[in-house]
Amino acid sequence: WLSVREFGTIAPTEQYTEYDKELEESSKEEAFAFFSEVLANNLPITSFLDSDFLVINERLARHYEIDNVQGKHFRRVALTPQNHRGGIFGMAGLMTLLADGTRTLPVRRAAWIRENIFNNPPPPPPPNAGEVQPNTKGEKLTVRERLERHRNEPTCASCHTPLDPYGLALENYDAIGKWRTHQNGENFRGKKRPEIDVSGQLPSGRKFTSLQEFKAALLAEKDAFAHAFSERLLTYALTRPVGYIDHKTVSELTNALKENDYRIQPLIEAAVLSEAFQSK
Repeated sequence: WLSVREFGTIAPTEQYTEYDKELEESSKEEAFAFFSEVLANNLPITSFLDSDFLVINERLARHYEIDNVQGKHFRRVALTPQNHRGGIFGMAGLMTLLADGTRTLPVRRAAWIRENIFNNPPPPPPPNAGEVQPNTKGEKLTVRERLERHRNEPTCASCHTPLDPYGLALENYDAIGKWRTHQNGENFRGKKRPEIDVSGQLPSGRKFTSLQEFKAALLAEKDAFAHAFSERLLTYALTRPVGYIDHKTVSELTNALKENDYRIQPLIEAAVLSEAFQSK
């Protein structure tokens, strides 16, 4: 679900001097450790969208600028708003995967959210739509500025307008998941680096100006997330794609979540007790 098998397949360029093998391996384990924490303690699945804790070791804590975490073992660590973390967004492994080693890729991050959080992948781009290009020599455009230029193409606006805000909301995380307030990568250096702007509006109409407001906007759509998460879990349980015949089962699983404060264990129990699982 979180694409952990692909963590480490993107090699950051040498400008990201902090990235090393220990960070790469720790970032893989973080996803499993966080999921295990949610499962073992029967936490709400909304914890994946935002949480007041992480499950990390010393190497990740140093990367996330969180103090007083020592040792290689993973443990639950309480967060403050100043840590700018919580849930899966900001996990170093995922943010690195959804970049290209040099720069962040908001469109890739947005498409990942639409597909994996809401089971609503964006349509494929029209023929000859082109891509958002990196800066050419002499240019100093931010990713947001290049996306705005790209959206000015008539064939691109219809897809990018409802999609881009999901990815731009995560721009405070650079190409290795490090928190930033100003542009870095792509030779952005010095005191005059452009400030990061994450503001946007989701298709639901909800506006946001910060990462925390973006997470709040996602949490406002937790029923859609619950439905998508139930589909994902049922797919895993049945070891086959979920189809039209499973519509009732997915609804039952989603209801099990809602009736139990979105906690994960009742969802798993409902999946195991479902006719689809019992008769597979």
